[in-house]
Amino acid sequence: MVRLVARNEGVEYRDRHGVYHFDVSRVAREWTVLLPGSKGENPVPHELTLEEERRILPRITGYLSRIKWFGVFPRSYSVRIRRGSTA
Repeated sequence: MVRLVARNEGVEYRDRHGVYHFDVSRVAREWTVLLPGSKGENPVPHELTLEEERRILPRITGYLSRIKWFGVFPRSYSVRIRRGSTA
């Protein structure tokens, strides 16, 4: 399951392996997902393994690229994955 959280400033991904959190930002029609994220119910910084990247990032990209605002208004966005801090 993927969902936006914290006033659309984060994305949460959950599966049988755990819960992952990533900071996101949107400018115009492009989302940026910042890595590394965190893992766990009490988030701890976590660098994704190659297997986690292959499993998680395509799902987050797919979710963010076709969000429906208010459940009605479909929009199409590009998604960029960026490593490093926002500073």
